[in-house]
Amino acid sequence: MIRTALRPAWLLLLGVLVAVVVSFYQLGMWQLGVSSNQASREMAERQAARPTAELGQVTAPHQTFPDDGAGRSVGADGSYRAELQFLVPGRLLEGQSGYWVVTPLRTEASGEPALLPVLRGFVTDPAQATPPPAGEVSVLGTLAPGESPGPVDLPEGQRGAIDTADLANDWDEPIYNAFLFLVEQDPPPATEELTLVPPPVFGESGIVWRNVGYAMQWFVFAVFAVYMYVRFLRDASRDPREPADPADPADGHGPGPTGAAHTVTSTSTAPVKEPTS
Repeated sequence: MIRTALRPAWLLLLGVLVAVVVSFYQLGMWQLGVSSNQASREMAERQAARPTAELGQVTAPHQTFPDDGAGRSVGADGSYRAELQFLVPGRLLEGQSGYWVVTPLRTEASGEPALLPVLRGFVTDPAQATPPPAGEVSVLGTLAPGESPGPVDLPEGQRGAIDTADLANDWDEPIYNAFLFLVEQDPPPATEELTLVPPPVFGESGIVWRNVGYAMQWFVFAVFAVYMYVRFLRDASRDPREPADPADPADGHGPGPTGAAHTVTSTSTAPVKEPTS
């Protein structure tokens, strides 16, 4: 079988098989990607369709993050506390590694002064992290739950994550158990050194089963192509001098229908006429 597979014609067929299997695999993975992307788009559309609410209508300081709060568009008025601004290293944006710039907004949206961490933007160099504008501002953004704790051995002015539990221990005012992906700010920032971070799509985006079915079909086609190659190769490798199956009656050498040879004899019993005189 190996000798047959090494013949030029079969090597060429093997190359075709590899190309076909790789193509079918890529098509299957593409369908899986389409399934996930379409589900994410649908989730993003549902997320964007929810109306913007005031921060105080969605959550309050020290309150557990609401079940439907992730991805909610909220607005708030207040002033930034620039002295509490910090950077979160190790973040990516459009393939670039850099820092999140986070500044707490002091707001009375829930009836009492409290601090809301606001992700104002992204920079690739800490020197680009400009201070926030002074005075009253109105912010609009996407609400997100606090992150899990990150690295702690960092330079001064940096934190491993937007961990609201850790921030509550360090800041001197009540804090919201959430943070905001900034989308709009009024008045707008004086400089454009900070790049806004697009809010993520929250929730279980799921999959589109129709496209998953298409992907499974391509994978099955790939397996079937391999099976047919192996089967044809095995048939071509069979020695033509191998004796035929003795149980096969089509070769004319097998036993008769009753399993034994028969000898047929016949005798003539025609009457003999007597001679006449």
